[in-house]
Amino acid sequence: MKFYYILILSSILFSFCGCNNHQTISISFKPDTVSVLRNPAMGWVMYEEGWSFNGGKNNPYTPEIFWKEMDAVNASAYSNILYIRVLWNVMEPEEGRYAWIYNEAYKNYIRKAKDRGLKLAFRIFFDNGVPDFVYKAGCKSTLDPPMSLKNDKQPYYDDPVFLDKLTNFIRAFAKEYDNPDIVDFVDAYGLGRWGEGHGVTLKDERNREYVMRRVTEEYAINFKKVLTVMNLSFADYKCSKPLVYDKLGFLPRRDGIGSFWFDDEERKMLNELFPDKAFIGEGCYWFNSPTDTADYHAFKEDKRFNMNNFSEAFTVGLEDALVSHSNTYDLRVPAQCKFWIEKLPDQVQKFITLGGYRLYPLNVKIQHDKNSFKIEHVWTNFGVGVLPNRHPNWNHKYQISFGLIDPLTKDVKFVYTDVNVEPSDWLKGRNYSYISSFNIPDELTSKEYHLCVGITDRTKKNKPGIVLSLPSDNILNGWAFITTVKL
Repeated sequence: MKFYYILILSSILFSFCGCNNHQTISISFKPDTVSVLRNPAMGWVMYEEGWSFNGGKNNPYTPEIFWKEMDAVNASAYSNILYIRVLWNVMEPEEGRYAWIYNEAYKNYIRKAKDRGLKLAFRIFFDNGVPDFVYKAGCKSTLDPPMSLKNDKQPYYDDPVFLDKLTNFIRAFAKEYDNPDIVDFVDAYGLGRWGEGHGVTLKDERNREYVMRRVTEEYAINFKKVLTVMNLSFADYKCSKPLVYDKLGFLPRRDGIGSFWFDDEERKMLNELFPDKAFIGEGCYWFNSPTDTADYHAFKEDKRFNMNNFSEAFTVGLEDALVSHSNTYDLRVPAQCKFWIEKLPDQVQKFITLGGYRLYPLNVKIQHDKNSFKIEHVWTNFGVGVLPNRHPNWNHKYQISFGLIDPLTKDVKFVYTDVNVEPSDWLKGRNYSYISSFNIPDELTSKEYHLCVGITDRTKKNKPGIVLSLPSDNILNGWAFITTVKL
């Protein structure tokens, strides 16, 4: 009923503003700063660490158990993304035998994620998880790599056999998952300890730049629609900035938020990349086993922040994520999701309200006659992050559009897209003003329409692609209702 009240009021206002067939109206909007916005590449993230479909007698998780525990606290109601961080040998245990085809536990798990409206994200990493067939084909390895336990087998990443077999996997992986309707982003590197670029083992140190280029370019060549990211690290920034962030347009991702591990140099690097590139963030301290919440208290030794318990560690991490303009943050694994939701609900809501991007029009002023519109519109971003519209795989696909919608059928009869408005420019604390002018086809005149505005996706025939931060009463099939006009 509220929506129809607005329609009536707008029509009345319009009738009083007309003069000599030239009509003017101004509309102001109040934002929704509370609801979870199901938008790409932002929001709370649930994690799968490979536990649920890894198999093994000592594994306490199956897809059924994982989702039962997540559902018990309604974790998917707060989250936008399920981040799957898994070893290569789980995804391809035998050459050409991929989990998404042959692993029933994995397929069941993915189905359940999709049923809950979650987008996927991936990190395929190697560490001690290189498939045996790679070594049998001749890839050389070491049992004492840097930043690892002794007898922890890792490949030499510059071994041509490793690189060739990995290339085959990336191509198959992209063929299955280069779909932005299903996947938000992929960690497009995965080398070194935990896939974060630490302790990369090489036969020849001079090959470091070549290996980074080879792997990231292979991801870039094959993933053409899904966002690609790479872990930010001071150790390789001299290479990664020109090769990956600048040339390939990858987004930076950084774990260690809310800790001394995320040091001043890396914060400086991140500031150098933002706001041109959105930031994918992850907290440092977490429940790093399927069930244990007590034994891992490394936060007590943190050299940057003072933290005495997990409540303090999680709160500090979230504040650090907001200061760092993070688009995402981690609810993580079932036990940690439960802790966040039950013990820190205000903090969960805080990141819903401020994390990532929350875009909406502040006000719209319309001048029109029978055949033309002049619209002054002001936009803002309530969130600390940005819409990653500049990533080459998105290529500015999200655009501001005005639509005329039939009041009876709700069919969109006309769309004008202003290509001069770039929503990835919008930063928190600023307002952005534009003027859009366009003509209406003659066949649409002498009729009544709902005038609406939205952020549309040009790869989806200019249908609304970004949920605006407005109350649902203001939204009509994804469009923000402005007023009813008579042409």
